[in-house]
Amino acid sequence: MYGLIHTALRGMILEVSEVPSDAFLTMRSYDDEMTLALIGAASSVLELPADKCLEAFGHYWITNFAPQEYGALLDHTGDSPIEFLQNLDDLHDRISTSFTEFKPPSFRVVINDVRSATVRYVSSREGLTPFVLGILKGLGDRFNTKICIDSIIPLAAESGEQCDILISMVKIDE
Repeated sequence: MYGLIHTALRGMILEVSEVPSDAFLTMRSYDDEMTLALIGAASSVLELPADKCLEAFGHYWITNFAPQEYGALLDHTGDSPIEFLQNLDDLHDRISTSFTEFKPPSFRVVINDVRSATVRYVSSREGLTPFVLGILKGLGDRFNTKICIDSIIPLAAESGEQCDILISMVKIDE
């Protein structure tokens, strides 16, 4: 589709969310309420639950947007989904100087066996686990591996959210 269509779609979602179209600078931090308003608007426009919109956005982020913006950094973060996840905190550290008020999540990986791992996701924000699920599934696409989310175990957190995400992986034959 032409960019004009994409611009109209963006405008429609911004209109529904009541966020001004000129409200964003790419390297500035914004209140989570604004992000949630955008997700709510996308949910309304697409007629999908907000968690499914967040998951789709996570997949888009890691398969389309991040490779365009951070391709070289992503290429040096790992050669498999597990290696990538194990190095994700280091990647966040490398880019932290580019963003104001940067509060990245943390990812810790425990390898259970050759086909499964547990990813501990810890964030100072609430409600973004579906975004992480989309990223995990998108990493499967990036590394030609089918990644299944087997379980999500919420963990107690004083603020934000924490959970253990059990994933299973099967390399797709090329």
